Amino acid sequence: MKIGGLLRFSMSDYPGRPAAVVFTRGCDFRCPFCHNGSLLSARPAPDDPTAGEVLRFLRRRTEQLGGVVISGGEPCLQPDLAAFLGEVRAMGFPVKLDTNGHHPEVLADLIDRRLVDCIAMDIKAPLAKYPLLCGRPVDTGRIARSIALIAASGIDHLFRTTCVDALLDRADLAAIRALVPAGSRHLLQSFRAETAMDPALRRRQGRAVQAGMCH
Repeated sequence: MKIGGLLRFSMSDYPGRPAAVVFTRGCDFRCPFCHNGSLLSARPAPDDPTAGEVLRFLRRRTEQLGGVVISGGEPCLQPDLAAFLGEVRAMGFPVKLDTNGHHPEVLADLIDRRLVDCIAMDIKAPLAKYPLLCGRPVDTGRIARSIALIAASGIDHLFRTTCVDALLDRADLAAIRALVPAGSRHLLQSFRAETAMDPALRRRQGRAVQAGMCH
């Protein structure tokens, strides 16, 4: 596991549970609005925790934490993700996975092996606009398969969209909602302009909420 950071305690990343958040390194998207740009590269930093250090921390917090979130970057790029999650689950922690949905075969394996209890998948845009919102070509068939797989999994899940006024309009948001299967939750998130990877978006200061797009 290439781990880029550890948030030791969070009350907002795993709904209803106090949790630790493990941030993995590397992502196959380059979303201009990304607020975790330091994690896009798989190249480790000198102060990155090792998987062993993270697991030792979690073993000491089994009574204080109610879950563990695996975020990124894109966790599904990690070849030893399943093994890591198996160790976390063996400690008794429920696991929430954050994903961009571009790796349905990994999601299917984790679901089949009962290694995740909750999945949050970002739906970045209407499928036709995915290359623009992700900064590179995207196999949108994989996105569609992940949406269907997660919705049919029987486990807790939600789909999320970041409202970036410079890139998405109201028609786009309506098209995104149409991608969300009936019975699945869809959360609109405010754009954090100050940490966006694209400096042009930082200068625009992200007026999505003020414009009412997230309401």
